[in-house]
Amino acid sequence: MIKLLGFVLIFLASESCSTKAVDNQIFEINAQEMKQNSRSLEVNENSTKAKTQEKLQVGQTDIDSIKNTKGLIVLSDRYGKNDFIRFYNEDGSLWYEFTYYYDDSDGKFEYANENFTPFSFHQDYFVLALKCVGEDKNRYEVIVDEETGLKKFVRKDDATLKFETWEKHILKTFAVDFNREQNPLREVPEGQVKTAVLPKEATFHPVEINGEWLKVSWDSSKKAGKNDKSGWVKWREDNKILVELFYFS
Repeated sequence: MIKLLGFVLIFLASESCSTKAVDNQIFEINAQEMKQNSRSLEVNENSTKAKTQEKLQVGQTDIDSIKNTKGLIVLSDRYGKNDFIRFYNEDGSLWYEFTYYYDDSDGKFEYANENFTPFSFHQDYFVLALKCVGEDKNRYEVIVDEETGLKKFVRKDDATLKFETWEKHILKTFAVDFNREQNPLREVPEGQVKTAVLPKEATFHPVEINGEWLKVSWDSSKKAGKNDKSGWVKWREDNKILVELFYFS
């Protein structure tokens, strides 16, 4: 009886050790899985950071700011049906390309890029304007995303694009608009505020630029006299554009 009891105690002790060993193995496996999951999370975080790093290159920008800009890069008159607009990374590799001649039967722009939101762009009306913030011998540096300040490069020998000053660009637009209270229409630059009664739907067309002042004209034949069809507003102040640009009617 004593021998049997001893055997039982030995068996139970053996089972207990076996259970502890299994528990230890399970604990070790769980610990390894936790480490692997931790490494996986770290890798995913690093990957996410890497993906967003390019978008956070400069930080959020003010689309009305023209500080440190040389002018604009716009679509050239030489752009043709078989041409593509191309943007490059610092190392010269292609970042993005698109064409205005695309199949829009499905109503979608097949070259859409969520990171491409320049100063002005419309794929259906051949509108393109990017702030130019730098240049070297062969390239212009441009802001391709006004929301993040992301910068890329275009080639100076690219016949589909050309450099344009802010003044020339504004005068080429179809119309402009402005805050009539903060930036009132004046008789002459720095002159008295114009007293003409303007229709609410007046369309102001750019005519001439004199420094920070822009001469505009409008059709007010039903609301005002002959001499009230033009006036001056500030188009820029403290490196900010004060007028809104409209590229087509």
